[in-house]
Amino acid sequence: MLNYARPSTLVFFVQGLFFWEVMKHMRVKSILNNSALIAFSEKSEECVLIGKGIAFNKRPGDPVDETKAEKVFNSRHARTEELIELLEDVPEKVFEMTNTIIRYANRKLGKDLDSGIYVTLLDHIHSAIERTAEGIELDFGMLTEVRMLYPKEYNIACWALDYINATMDIDIPIDESGFIVIHIIANETPNMDTGSTKKILRITKDITDTIMSYYQVKMDTSSITYTRFVTHAKYLALRYIKHEQIEQNEDSIFTLNPEAIEKTKDAIQVLNQKLKEKYGQSLSEYEKLYLTIHICRLLNIK
Repeated sequence: MLNYARPSTLVFFVQGLFFWEVMKHMRVKSILNNSALIAFSEKSEECVLIGKGIAFNKRPGDPVDETKAEKVFNSRHARTEELIELLEDVPEKVFEMTNTIIRYANRKLGKDLDSGIYVTLLDHIHSAIERTAEGIELDFGMLTEVRMLYPKEYNIACWALDYINATMDIDIPIDESGFIVIHIIANETPNMDTGSTKKILRITKDITDTIMSYYQVKMDTSSITYTRFVTHAKYLALRYIKHEQIEQNEDSIFTLNPEAIEKTKDAIQVLNQKLKEKYGQSLSEYEKLYLTIHICRLLNIK
């Protein structure tokens, strides 16, 4: 019996063949730097090609070396014009560093980040270098949450800072790593952008800060108990901004001690009021009950 490829696999295979066939007929229109150029096809369709050394020793009219193309931004891509403007303004050394960081991130994450990262991360790194040269520091304010919630992305960001500092002989502040994580997450997660990612982190911090402040306790932020609570706060924040309801698990709720509910209800009310004032939305009753469970576990309330 013959084994046929699934339709989706076949479609991607044909699309890939078509892409490389088109690439073979593309020629250089203009050089942006050694690793980026604008090309055009026989049908005069233009696109930006990015790849290590793809434009080296090339001249307008030369055929494109398709084997060096890592990313393609065609004229229909929403950020093509923005990328071209950046490449005309940003030093080539900064662009090369950004590409190296993106390759490193892709390798460590085991997947390719969305192509928008070439625009957002390049712009941020360029700005961070300029800020450092001018003695300007940005306060990220949520590094503790980032370290716990996105350890893999945070390690990538720290590597990126070390790499930039060594290459440029500067000392970019550690807070910039938080902003780099934001860009990675926004281009790693479907239907997510930097604004949504920042909002999730802000709400997560609001939840943890409010509870810690209400009970006037200081927790070991490296403890498993605290990490679990912050992780719950993150998923609560994600559901909150998406207006999603938590999956109801009656067994967990029935295990709640009435005294525990009494000891946490005022804290949850304070938090609910804060979220409503800042973001215009209250917590659902089920969300409050699950938050009660996690507060009790965090503070060992019986």
